[in-house]
Amino acid sequence: MPTFTKEKIINICTSIIEAAGVSHQNANLIADLLAEANITGHDSHGIIRIPQYLAAIEDNDILTNANVDILRETPLTAIIDGNWGFGQITMNRAVEIGLEKASKSGLAAITVRNANHIGRLGSYVDLIARQRMVGLLFVNAIGTPAYRMAPWGGTEPRLVTDPLAFGIPSPYADPIVIDMTTTVVAEGKVRIKRNRGEKAPDGWLLNSEGKPTNDPNVLYGLPLGSILPLGGTTAGHKGYGLNIAIELLAGILSGAGCIGKDERLSNGALLIIIGIEQFLPIEEFYQESEIFIKHVKSSPVAEGFDEILLPGEIESKVKRERTQEGIFVEDETWDQILEWGLKLGVELD
Repeated sequence: MPTFTKEKIINICTSIIEAAGVSHQNANLIADLLAEANITGHDSHGIIRIPQYLAAIEDNDILTNANVDILRETPLTAIIDGNWGFGQITMNRAVEIGLEKASKSGLAAITVRNANHIGRLGSYVDLIARQRMVGLLFVNAIGTPAYRMAPWGGTEPRLVTDPLAFGIPSPYADPIVIDMTTTVVAEGKVRIKRNRGEKAPDGWLLNSEGKPTNDPNVLYGLPLGSILPLGGTTAGHKGYGLNIAIELLAGILSGAGCIGKDERLSNGALLIIIGIEQFLPIEEFYQESEIFIKHVKSSPVAEGFDEILLPGEIESKVKRERTQEGIFVEDETWDQILEWGLKLGVELD
């Protein structure tokens, strides 16, 4: 498996996305977000997405250099239309608009429609939290090539992995970042297992008959299997409930629509930004947070664990490790990217 630095992944992704007709500035922004996913350990949202994006451009599902428009806005809200461009460009603009509004009014709610895959949610709320604000992001997906999760009590998949993310400022170097799907695992992580020729762990997948399986291929061929909802076989009603809420808020409220209709592939999003100092001084928030964090970490460490980590700390740890050791990319993914490089006339070796 080839191993790359973050900078090398940015260069590779920028070159090949730009060759597909995207401006250098936009290609570099997309590449930076993909590489950030890889360096923090979220390979499911990193360079593995390049073949997917290039195929979408070829099929005119992603329009290169589409404008991001504000359809309607108030001092607190905005409706953003990505006009079928790259989701990262649309979502990045939504964050910029939200931060501007929240910095003036202390609160902002932004919806996004007509945006392609926006990538890793944690990157956006991390950015917001570093501005000493709270970011809440809810995202659905419509027009997906296949359903990924069966409703609680059902046997056939009807839903997808709808994620949510929270970014909260921390008294320490890095924010508290919670980024998770409403299924036990993101589809991209199953794709990683398939591309690496590995089995999926117990508790991830069900086959088309609703029985547990370790074969990641059940998501990519007929008859389709499914991913278990967050909470698994005993408490999956919780993940299922969150999924329904996200469909209604990120889907219907945004104007993007919900899963189940024959629509173009896209993400709908609801972004909420909260200015902490509208409620209490940031220093007081940090002081109380530090007391709480120390209380949490005072618990004895269980067998099999080295330390108690807060949400977001594992990403910081992986980032330090991969900065030194590099980011490895499975051969299947790299071969697909090389094939696209040849097709677009980009030298990648």
